[in-house]
Amino acid sequence: MEHVEAVVIGAGQAGLATAHALVEAGLRPVVLEASERAAGSWPRYYDSLTLFSPARFSTLPGMPFGGDPDRYPHRDEVVAYLTAYAARLQADLRTGRRVIAVRADGAGFTVELEGGRKLRTGAAVAASGSFGRPHRPDLPGLETFAGHVLQRGRLPQPDPVRRAA
Repeated sequence: MEHVEAVVIGAGQAGLATAHALVEAGLRPVVLEASERAAGSWPRYYDSLTLFSPARFSTLPGMPFGGDPDRYPHRDEVVAYLTAYAARLQADLRTGRRVIAVRADGAGFTVELEGGRKLRTGAAVAASGSFGRPHRPDLPGLETFAGHVLQRGRLPQPDPVRRAA
């Protein structure tokens, strides 16, 4: 079993910012990302997604967003920013590593990965979102509803919900 100082689960904004804080505190965290690249769920959001706030409010610690701070970045700009941020981070970023369990174990934690590999750590931070496993609650009448039911996680483009002009 590999022993590491700290584990951060997820390489989206929260995971990358957490890893940065751990580095600033003198630790070398291992960041585990289930997908094949840093940037969390952003690469899978719909194509025309635009941030609802200006770029200056989306800056992560230690690296400005770049460009006009008053613009509203598109999805691909956010992906590029997070990818660049991850590349500069002094952390051990491991992609394609899905965490299936975290168990308290004495004074620390055992982090179990898909495939059976385990890490032992003194600190574990869950910074993963729910995008990869969207939940649709039971809705009364859904079984008889004649319309289409769309789910955020399966909507690559907004076309199905555009209104006719």
